[in-house]
Amino acid sequence: MNEVGGTRSVPWWARYADWTRLLPESVKDQSRRIAKLFLLGLALRIVLLPIFGGTDAATSSWISTVLMTKGQLILSNDPPPIFYLHALVFEAFRPIYPATIFNRFLSPVAFTPSMLLPISILREPGIGVVLTLLKLPYLAFDLASAVLLLWLVREPQPAIRAFKIWLFNPIVLYVSYFFGQFDIVAVFFVILAFYYNQHGRRNAALLALSVAILFKDFAIVLVPFFLVLYLEQKPGFFARFKELLKVALASAAPLAAQFLIALTQTPFYESANYALTGDQMNGFFGRSIYNRGEPGVPLVQGFLTFIGYSMKLTTFSPIPDVIYLFPLAYLILFVAWILLRGKDAGKLWNATVVLFLLIYALNLFHPQWFLWGQPFLIVLVARQRKPVSPLYAGIVALFFAYILYFDAIAYTLPLIPLIPAAAFWPGPTSMMRNAGLPADLILNLARTAFSGLCLALAFLLFRNVWLPSRTREQ
Repeated sequence: MNEVGGTRSVPWWARYADWTRLLPESVKDQSRRIAKLFLLGLALRIVLLPIFGGTDAATSSWISTVLMTKGQLILSNDPPPIFYLHALVFEAFRPIYPATIFNRFLSPVAFTPSMLLPISILREPGIGVVLTLLKLPYLAFDLASAVLLLWLVREPQPAIRAFKIWLFNPIVLYVSYFFGQFDIVAVFFVILAFYYNQHGRRNAALLALSVAILFKDFAIVLVPFFLVLYLEQKPGFFARFKELLKVALASAAPLAAQFLIALTQTPFYESANYALTGDQMNGFFGRSIYNRGEPGVPLVQGFLTFIGYSMKLTTFSPIPDVIYLFPLAYLILFVAWILLRGKDAGKLWNATVVLFLLIYALNLFHPQWFLWGQPFLIVLVARQRKPVSPLYAGIVALFFAYILYFDAIAYTLPLIPLIPAAAFWPGPTSMMRNAGLPADLILNLARTAFSGLCLALAFLLFRNVWLPSRTREQ
């Protein structure tokens, strides 16, 4: 290194090789600690990439491989853009794609019912390579989310704490690397939307939110809260109308894109092969999907599934009269948000925490859905610690009891890539039943406790953080 005028000259490339440029100024003095945590988190994830994966991961691989090779789209409840991302990664690493699995995914003659195909694929030699390629985008968005939390949380110590909790969070690791679901992609863009909103970059926030909706429709439940915040900050009818149009466009564009992809992309046509019993098939036809054996339209089917999972109250009347609890709670929360004074980015974050806690407390939900609320809960824990930390720890522990509802799908089937014999193992719930234990009672009590802790934390946040202090005193 040369010295000019008594000072060291730095090579031009050194500035670009300085990884600390990825860190905000508030935590750069702790770059060594951050690097150690990051490398430990990365090493843990690399170990998990090839050895675990559930049936959903195998199905995503199947759809993406068919799309990559044939240019045909198998419609499912998941939005099509994620399969384009997977297909792009598969194409980039196609030389190392295991030939046996590749041929099985594309075989027009080999019969494997669609419900059994994922399990049999998970037992194939080379499945570790496929799972690694499938999860590479998850790894990128997962680590990017961890770094983004450092920028989102402005206080140095809470930022480091949130970074550490995210890297070693059992929910993050379970959903993305054990279960093998892609929700982390949408979650990253949700975090990014809140980051841009915090810095007053509304257009960028709406764009990030729109991309989140493109990959997973759940993000649309956040749009009304953003809309009310933006309308309140804009004086005048025309300014508010312009803001309304922007938010409407950000919401409608990704849904329209999903619909247009499903409509214009060449659909998957394959002759159906029937089992001898006649009740199993592996054929897909045109723009229909088969969701648990029932045909439906992806967007509508997904919406109806979400509403159908809500807990409900039914009156004892000959006239069908049903009240869905989550839509009711969502409406109450939204009205309270409209009436709340002094809205800002911090209050929007807290309202979102309450929203996700209500989703989990009042809905049946798939294991991967629990990832949606993790960044919000993690930041809450990092900032407030007690009494939030014990409540969050209890919620996480009871989550793993709650997903016993899914039995082998959630616990033993993801072990198949590591232990092929796990394909024949009973799930933990089945084992409890076989042992004569009251499995349903145990699960329902755990579920009740899980919902209770979620509602307790939502109430605590609503009372102590979100509501104005003068309201609490009354």
